[in-house]
Amino acid sequence: MKRTRWIPLFTVLVLTLPPVSAPAQTRVQSVQEAIALAQRNNPELVNARQNRTLQDQQRIAAKAALLPQGRLYINFDYNYALPTQLIPAEFIGGQPGEFRTVRFGLPFTLTAGAEVTAPILNKPVRTDIDITSQNLRILDDQTLVLQDELSTQTARVYHAVLLARAAVAINQRTLASADTLVQIARVRLDKGLIEPLEYNRIRSVQLTTADVVQQNELTYIRNLNQLKLLLGLTLADSLVVGQQLTMQPIHNDHTNMALAAGRDGERPQVTLRRSQLELYKLQLEREKALRLPTLSAYIRYSEQAQRDRLDFWDFSKRWFPIGVAGLQFSLPLYTGGLRNSQIARARMRVKLAEAELAYERVRQQIDTEDIRNSYRQAIRSLDLNRQNYELSEQNVQISLVKYRSGLFSYDQYLNVFNEALQARNRYLSNLSTAFINQTILQLRN
Repeated sequence: MKRTRWIPLFTVLVLTLPPVSAPAQTRVQSVQEAIALAQRNNPELVNARQNRTLQDQQRIAAKAALLPQGRLYINFDYNYALPTQLIPAEFIGGQPGEFRTVRFGLPFTLTAGAEVTAPILNKPVRTDIDITSQNLRILDDQTLVLQDELSTQTARVYHAVLLARAAVAINQRTLASADTLVQIARVRLDKGLIEPLEYNRIRSVQLTTADVVQQNELTYIRNLNQLKLLLGLTLADSLVVGQQLTMQPIHNDHTNMALAAGRDGERPQVTLRRSQLELYKLQLEREKALRLPTLSAYIRYSEQAQRDRLDFWDFSKRWFPIGVAGLQFSLPLYTGGLRNSQIARARMRVKLAEAELAYERVRQQIDTEDIRNSYRQAIRSLDLNRQNYELSEQNVQISLVKYRSGLFSYDQYLNVFNEALQARNRYLSNLSTAFINQTILQLRN
C-alpha cells in the first residue's frame, strides 16, 4: 500500500518535466536523394529563395514611378525682410514730387494644398522597369548556379563518405590479418624460429595498419559532417547513408545520353552570363534614353493666408485660393560631358560582358568534356583495377598461408602485401571517380 502512494506523485513529476528533444535522424539511400534533400534544405539555397522574394518588391517600386503621384503639403513662411519700393505719392493723394515707401506682402504666410503629378512620356523610367525585371531574372539564374554547384558538391561529398566507409571496412580486415600475423610471429619468436627484428617489423606493420584505420574513421566522420552541412542538418542530427559502395557503376539512359551528346545544353553559369549581358544592354539603353525629353502633367490647388500676426486660427479672415494645372516638358541640353561618359562606360560594360559570356561558354564545354572523358577512362580502367584488386587479395591470403607454413619469408609476404595495398587504393579511387563523374553527367543532362 505504501508503494502505490508514490505512483500519482511520480506521474505528476513526469508530466511536469520538460520534454527531452532527441536528435533528428535522416536516412538517405542514394545520391539522388541526398541531392534532392540538399536542394530543399540547404541554408544557402533557402536564403537565396527568400532574398528573391524580398527583391521582388523592387518591381512594384519601379512601376510606381509611372503611376500618378499625389501629396498634401503645408508651408509656413516667415518673411523677416519684406521687399519695399518707392512710389510717387501723388498716386495715393500726396504732393507731386514726393515719394512714399510701400511694403509688399505680410510677414507670416501659411499655405495648405494638394498636388497630383502624372508622367506622360518618360523613357528612362520605363527602361528602369525592364532593368528591375532583368535583375530579378539574374537572381533566379544565380540561384540555379548555386543549386548546380551545390548538387555537384553534394555528389562529391556523398561518394567521399561511401569511399571512406569502404576504406574503413577494408582496412579493418587488413588489421585482422595483421593481428593474425603478429600472433604467428610471436609463437615463432618464442620457439626461436625468427629473430626479434623480424617480429618487430611485423608488429610495426600492425601498428601502422591500426593507425590507418583510425585515420580512415576520422576521414569518414569529417565527410559525414560535411554532408550534414550540405543537407541543412546540424551536428547533433543523425545522418544514415544506407547505400554501399558497389563494385561497378551502372550505366543508365541519362548517362548514355550525356556521353553521346555532341553538344551540351546551356549550363546555368552560361545562362547567368547571358542575363548579365542583357542587363548591361538595358543599362546602355537607359543612358541613351536620358537624352530624350520627358513630359509630365500636374495639377495643384492650395489656399494661402497672409497675416501680420500669428493668428491663422482666426477663420473669419480671408484665405486666398490658388489653382494651377499644366504640362512640364524637359529636354536636357548639356551636362558637361557626363552623359557621353556614362554612355561610353555602358558600351564598355556590354563588350566586357560579351567577352565573359564567350569565355564562360567555352569553359563550361571544356569542363563537361573533361568530366565525360574522365568517366570514360574510369569505366575502362575500373574492370582492370577490380580484377587486379581481387587477385591481390587472393595473393595476400596465399602468401599468409605460405608464411604460416614457413614456405615464405616475411619480406616475401610484405612485398605481396604492399602490392595488394596499392591495388586496393587504385581500385577505390577509380571507383569513386567513376561514381562522381557519372552523377555529375546525369545532373548536366
